[in-house]
Amino acid sequence: MSKVFRKKKKQKNLMRELATQRMWRLFELAEQEFGEHPERSERYVRLIRGISMRNRIRTPGEIKRRICKHCYAFLVPGRNARYRLKDGVLVISCGTCGKEMRYPYRSKIAKKSGERILERKEKGTEFRPSQET
Repeated sequence: MSKVFRKKKKQKNLMRELATQRMWRLFELAEQEFGEHPERSERYVRLIRGISMRNRIRTPGEIKRRICKHCYAFLVPGRNARYRLKDGVLVISCGTCGKEMRYPYRSKIAKKSGERILERKEKGTEFRPSQET
């Protein structure tokens, strides 16, 4: 690799790291300001999205789940968002626009093994370890 390529890659990584740090700082500020100035927290969310799009990096998952995917409101459980668990899915309802976001919280492997166990129980062929003395 040439020296120029390495330098550009290093600069790109530095910019991504800086952008991620800024997103986390804005997220912390949005949490702090929501109680007194909810409109300020909405502004911080817009800034987070702008940084993410401008630098073409993903918003961290913890931040993404606290932002409505439809109206981009900052979501606070119990204040403007409702969190429910339904059949292996976390359902977050936005209090601002009323839309629901769904996030699975059980892995596909766990679901399949759970389904297999239920099928075996229904058939009566579930695994029973032999009782040896």
